[in-house]
Amino acid sequence: MPKNVWWLTIALALFTTGNAIVLSTAVVIGEALSSDPSYSTIPLVSQYIGLIMATIPIAYLMQKYSRRFGFILGNIAGMIGAILSIIGIVYHNLIIFSIGLFFTGVAIGTAHQFRFAALEEAPKFLHAKAVGLVMSGGIAAALIGPTLAVATQRFFADYPFAGPFSALAAIYLIAFALLLNIPLKKAPQQQQNSTEQKRSYQQLYSQPILKLIAVVSAVGYALVVFMFASIPLSMKQHNFPFALIAIVFQCHVLAMFAPSFFTGHLVQKIGAKKIIFVGILLLILSATMNLLGTHFYNYLLSGIFVGLAWNLILISTTNLLPHSYQPHERAKVQGMTDFLIYSFGAIGSLGAGVLFFSLGWQLMNIVTVIAALMIFVTYLSLKKYLPH
Repeated sequence: MPKNVWWLTIALALFTTGNAIVLSTAVVIGEALSSDPSYSTIPLVSQYIGLIMATIPIAYLMQKYSRRFGFILGNIAGMIGAILSIIGIVYHNLIIFSIGLFFTGVAIGTAHQFRFAALEEAPKFLHAKAVGLVMSGGIAAALIGPTLAVATQRFFADYPFAGPFSALAAIYLIAFALLLNIPLKKAPQQQQNSTEQKRSYQQLYSQPILKLIAVVSAVGYALVVFMFASIPLSMKQHNFPFALIAIVFQCHVLAMFAPSFFTGHLVQKIGAKKIIFVGILLLILSATMNLLGTHFYNYLLSGIFVGLAWNLILISTTNLLPHSYQPHERAKVQGMTDFLIYSFGAIGSLGAGVLFFSLGWQLMNIVTVIAALMIFVTYLSLKKYLPH
């Protein structure tokens, strides 16, 4: 594996560790800062808005200038977000806290481009393994992020959640130093060629393979966010302490990233088509676990299943993506793919808070099963267009 892929793995480990701190505390802090508990997921929605707004511009900036330029820009946004979040916590201001999470959203949205950078750093026959290796950097997020969030709560007695966001600022400083020295290849300058077909978004997404990638990755991610943004709310409603909520989150994040060591190998060996199929089944199984009860193990297994579904779907669809575009269309398709993923993620995040307090936990999970079945139907109708 090229050395640069390992550097990307370390960089993503830092970004995802920081994001794990945000995700493990955002809903709880949101509920504490808001006058209405149904607004508790607004900070998380704000983060996804940052993700959405970053995706397409960052992809074009990276193609025009360099991957390094885009990554450093996103890292600076993350540092600004951490500082604003601390101010929002200290002054008990939901709006400032949410603005801070908007900037951390820009940072994590930029960091998701690491998986595309891995495709460019590795030879084609190692693409699936390279993406898997880079995504395995998120294991650090599972092992360190939630633990760090709990441990740093003791730093400031009057403002317990200021500690985790101080740790977040420190992580971004370390990442900044790394990104200044990471030895990424310089992207070849694209020469304008009048013979190259300039396809519109409508033409690009008329391709069955890109339709399938869009539905499975975007709607699938919406369900992942929808499920896990609501799990802390349900656990809190059933009087589980924050330490147990953090454990469930930790196992969820571990499931998101730990399989990356072998997911790429499985994609290469048995094909993305079967991996996507398993990912969709896991989405259904996750909601089913929640329908079976509200014991700790129900939440734990649901979090693990939905995290594993995210891993299988993201790595397999990322590996398929180059089949849908020409080199000069790279930024257009990569940017739009992430735009769709995180737009639907924002919908899932917003829907989690609203539907939890309006429909209740059981009905929410029934909605999830129905939506996952709709993804499954789309998969069955378009899977014949996927490469073996």
